Amino acid sequence: MFTKIKDNLLLYTVFFLIGGCLYSTIEIVYRQYTHISMFFAGGICLTLIAVTDFLTPRLSFLFKALLSGLVITAVELIFGLIFNLLLGLNVWNYSGEPLNLFGQICLPFTLIWVLVSVPALLLTRLTRDMMKEKT
Repeated sequence: MFTKIKDNLLLYTVFFLIGGCLYSTIEIVYRQYTHISMFFAGGICLTLIAVTDFLTPRLSFLFKALLSGLVITAVELIFGLIFNLLLGLNVWNYSGEPLNLFGQICLPFTLIWVLVSVPALLLTRLTRDMMKEKT
């Protein structure tokens, strides 16, 4: 029912808005500031986490959390390459972190994203269930 993206534009718009707000809020709490690009990164991340969860019902929850952490890392790499390296906005820099790639992603934050994916997966399921009840 909720696996067809084109049939559920409202649901995925809600995921995008929640993800954007949460990601920006986490950044403000952690770093005391954020950049507008992080709203879009967060929105894309939560939407992709939801899509991954809904389209892979047979995968275990822990595997989905690992996969979601990698999705967040991939989005972070793409945004970092565009906003930090190409446009020179210096939104973040992981150069001082171990096992970093171009200063845009690093292993410690990938592990953090896997942990963050656990409540993100639960949130997408709760949101989907709440919206399903209203239809």
